[in-house]
Amino acid sequence: MKSVLCAAAICLWMLIPPPAAHSSVLLVSDSPGPAYAETSTRVSAFGTQADLQPLSPEVLRQRVVRLNPDKLLYRSNVESIKLQLFDNIDLTAVQEEKVKEPNGFLMWTGAIEGAKRGQIVLVVRNGLIFASVYLPKSIIQIRPVDAEAGDASQIYVIRELACPWRSGGMSRGTGSASNARRMIELVNLEREADGLPALEYDSQLTEAARRHTMDMALHDTISHELSDGERFYQNVFASGYPVCAVGENLAAGLATPEEAFECLLSSPDHRANILNSEFTQIGVSEAVNRASGYGWFWAQEFGSASPNSEQTVRFSANSPRT
Repeated sequence: MKSVLCAAAICLWMLIPPPAAHSSVLLVSDSPGPAYAETSTRVSAFGTQADLQPLSPEVLRQRVVRLNPDKLLYRSNVESIKLQLFDNIDLTAVQEEKVKEPNGFLMWTGAIEGAKRGQIVLVVRNGLIFASVYLPKSIIQIRPVDAEAGDASQIYVIRELACPWRSGGMSRGTGSASNARRMIELVNLEREADGLPALEYDSQLTEAARRHTMDMALHDTISHELSDGERFYQNVFASGYPVCAVGENLAAGLATPEEAFECLLSSPDHRANILNSEFTQIGVSEAVNRASGYGWFWAQEFGSASPNSEQTVRFSANSPRT
């Protein structure tokens, strides 16, 4: 078996699926409010249902629905999912990979029938669904309206985002700079859709992320402390980055930036870093060691450069373990 660790979940790839196969309809049209919001307001995905903000340019349209993850969690083997996203977008996703844990964690990835290189990454954690459907010209996200409510809330926003940068399918486990760039693009798309400014690429944060992922890949571990005992913020200092605030997200065992991003976003502590308005810059690295247990290692380094070298340092470390 191949170990997967992303955020607070340790997952095992299931190599022998149960014999029964099912198809599940995930999205239904029982909207708790206006079915479509294509005007000048939108629902904040991680606020409350009443939290309306100006519609950002990245959001082409959105819809508010009720979803229940039980159809995915408690059926023995869902090999395909029907996605009723919008009136003119009715898709079927066919399973490619699945990670399922007894604690209710599920990561389900699949190909979209009839869509060239179309993909879906879906994560269920703490009774909430997080998913992104990657189409040739757009991304459709499924996000809980109130992510802090846990399974007490089943209200979601489905939003279609313009995605002119995306080309090709998911790139699995290459350790390439293009995968790191894709991760940054995903972070910024999420931030901009939620009304936050994009993070700027920083070469020093990138060097700190590269050093950290290489160290984890070499020692087949995931930790905010490097093998020499250096803490992650000390690693950032060593890169020469002038720090005011710094944060770090780590993931391992996930072969694509899309899978790693969705799993990190579904974890409250890691999502807090991704959507932290204090951060202004980012560096990302992926390292690959196919001889290791995890295989793939990711680091996101977030920072806000200090205008004054004597300013107090503040940091947050989001641990991948509970």
